[in-house]
Amino acid sequence: MYITNQVHGLKSLRIHAPLNGDPEQTTYKFWSQADQKWCDLCWSLRYQPSGIQSVALSAGVKKSGVLDFTVVKLPRRGSTVGVFTQNRCSSPAVKIDRSNLANGYAQALVVVSKNANVFTPTDEQDALQIINSVSNEFKIDADDVLISCTGVIGVPLPMDRLLPAIEGLSKRVNQGLTNEVAEAILTTDFGIKVCSAKAGDVFLAGVAKGAGMIEPNMATMLVYFFTNVNADPAQLSMILKRVVARTFNSISVDTDTSTSDSVILFSTSELEATEERLQDLESALAAASLKLCQDILYQAEGSTKLVEVTVSGGSSEQHAKQVAKLIVNSPLVKTAIFGSDPNWGRIVMALGKPGQDSTTPIDPSNICISIAGTRLFENGKAINLNLDKLSSTLQRSKKVAIHVELGEGSEIWTVWGCDLGYDYIKINAEYTT
Repeated sequence: MYITNQVHGLKSLRIHAPLNGDPEQTTYKFWSQADQKWCDLCWSLRYQPSGIQSVALSAGVKKSGVLDFTVVKLPRRGSTVGVFTQNRCSSPAVKIDRSNLANGYAQALVVVSKNANVFTPTDEQDALQIINSVSNEFKIDADDVLISCTGVIGVPLPMDRLLPAIEGLSKRVNQGLTNEVAEAILTTDFGIKVCSAKAGDVFLAGVAKGAGMIEPNMATMLVYFFTNVNADPAQLSMILKRVVARTFNSISVDTDTSTSDSVILFSTSELEATEERLQDLESALAAASLKLCQDILYQAEGSTKLVEVTVSGGSSEQHAKQVAKLIVNSPLVKTAIFGSDPNWGRIVMALGKPGQDSTTPIDPSNICISIAGTRLFENGKAINLNLDKLSSTLQRSKKVAIHVELGEGSEIWTVWGCDLGYDYIKINAEYTT
């Protein structure tokens, strides 16, 4: 049996999921103005703008034979916008991208994985040297090349291997985005994360990486989208920021903000940007973003379950989001979900924590708490039910929904996270060794 639901704030999107919430059996539909129907999001790179070229290879950043370097080249300089980490230790790559995108245009992307290129004596110099080498090899202005680096912090890049690897790459390119590109940007991810969409003559393709160190303040992880809509950079920026606010900026794995977080939207600038096409682009982008978000969380370090927290009755959207984040980020809530323990007391603790606009004491008579569709607390008292039965339901579930009604207003926000299991500690305890 499947259920269909919508995400508040993303009205053009429908999610069709099995009762246990299995992300691998969940489908996403978005409304197309051009087609006047609900369109399916594709779980591959089937739909993408024409003229894109890409190449992925093993440059020996960390381990020989592992894809760790990729270049994506657009057929022409096109509108490009991004949102980036607000970590004060942001990488030189983020600083360079912000500078290069000040004019709203780019033509190429280069990604180095397995090394964050942060806090080394030559980190900025190395990033600029890579950009200049790619610029010379592909005959592109260096200011139109964006760069991302992801992986271990504090280890110098092996420039003696990277620079020779760039030589001759322009003669080895593939037509279009490939799964190898999606593989080459990974670090501790379990697998590639890709999707694409078509609405009328609007195309969108996306690739992402991310498994830990995910609690964004403006963007998150490394995520790249490519469209053919020739929109003004200001228009693209508004679309991207609206979608990011409800998706990538509403997820968390472990409350940690990476030094390299980036979400970038490239355009090949080949299709006139009508109002209808811009609406279709935003709808497709919302579906693709939510799908990639849930892929990231389901594949997160040590994760066994997705967690969806909806807070209604907030005094403002920001307040509802703050409370939802306090719940989804709580280690006690996350470990209770991992153990399939419907301990609603953990949620009470979390929803009252500091870090929210409201500071007045919470009135229990206003609070309603539900887990997996089962109401556990309302009207100031616990509901008498079979917790062992609910625990069994949680054990079988791959996605656990938590809903809290605050009774302090009318605003709603949904965030997503994951549980916290033994493997998260193991992976991160041994990250550099």
